[in-house]
Amino acid sequence: MEFPAASVLRGRVPWLGLLLAVFLLTSWIPPTTALFDPEFNFALEGKDVILRLRNTTPDVTGFIWYRGMEMEYPNFIGSLARDTSEYLTGPEYSGREEINLDGSLIIRNVTARDENIYSVVAVFPNSRRVRDFRWLGVSRPLSVPTLLASNTTVTENEDAVVMTCHTDGRSINWLFNAMSLPLSERMKLTKDRRTLTIDPVRREDAGNYQCKVSNMFSSFKSAPVVLDVKYKRPNYCSPSIFPIPSFYPLLKFHPAYISNFQSPAQISWLFDGKENPGSQDASISRLLADSSGNLGESRERSASQWKKITLRTFRVRGKLRVPTLLASNTTVTENEDAVVMTCYTDESSTKWLFNNTSLQLRERMKLSQDNKTLTIDPVRREDAGNYQCKVSHPLSSKESAPVELDVK
Repeated sequence: MEFPAASVLRGRVPWLGLLLAVFLLTSWIPPTTALFDPEFNFALEGKDVILRLRNTTPDVTGFIWYRGMEMEYPNFIGSLARDTSEYLTGPEYSGREEINLDGSLIIRNVTARDENIYSVVAVFPNSRRVRDFRWLGVSRPLSVPTLLASNTTVTENEDAVVMTCHTDGRSINWLFNAMSLPLSERMKLTKDRRTLTIDPVRREDAGNYQCKVSNMFSSFKSAPVVLDVKYKRPNYCSPSIFPIPSFYPLLKFHPAYISNFQSPAQISWLFDGKENPGSQDASISRLLADSSGNLGESRERSASQWKKITLRTFRVRGKLRVPTLLASNTTVTENEDAVVMTCYTDESSTKWLFNNTSLQLRERMKLSQDNKTLTIDPVRREDAGNYQCKVSHPLSSKESAPVELDVK
């Protein structure tokens, strides 16, 4: 059977007739072996890209390009007749596409929508045609990611820490002390790899953490976050301590408050490791706002042995700071995505609000041990709304600005 438009290849009918014939015959003419080498193409959003045909032969009379696998008119981008340079465009032509005489397709100012498979038909004399494909991947320009942690000073085997990498990049890797992070059984990454949870933290987790984003064209690392892991010293003795309110303006300790020292003993007092000589009493008459430390760190000297005992750790409260609430994502898909919200604050008392009322935890919701991180996995439509975290101490309380979660 002769291709109805074969005469166009000999120059006797318009190229439009060939184009229409190709549209009509794509459903029943089987494709021949691909003429061109398979090729994957990658482009940076906003740049130009060329989908090349490297093995074209001189007898090719024209080219037809489609967006997608199906060679149908709704997918038609454009066609070019080699002998007349006649150029036709179709529904998928956006004004940024151009077909060269060698058959290659230029797409200018590439967008994310251009990521697709592209089909090309090469038309030969005597009704023969060859079909092939090109795949185009589009990457967004990268920026330096920001890494934030729920807490950077934690206690071994008691606290958890959640680190969130804020970036638009798709490929995310984690570094520990400038090397690829080996995940332990206590570490968990979210599905999108943006959030790392360590629960509980141990001393071997102390060090520098970074997240790294990359694509085909570049890569960037976040500034390092230093995790400091404290561990408790063994108790040499358990003295009896006279109770003192946490917010008392004048703190006073006396050896008489310690009932189980062996006698005779020499007592000296320290504040944050600095000795307060000249008295066996310890008192502070002036305390600065937001100051903290260990008061009543005493040493008992008996039989030429020193024992160090922490009697009281205090914190003087100043003005309460408004917490900051950040989410790994604020627009998510129901039953597919997870979201991690982290409350950044130095306060220990943290509560969560949903639409201005106390958040009722569901089985899909999980709070970290320090209450600073909320994970919802998976998200459902009833989770859509405004979230806040609230911090407080006996003198005041503050709420974060709301984060609105949109569930598609």
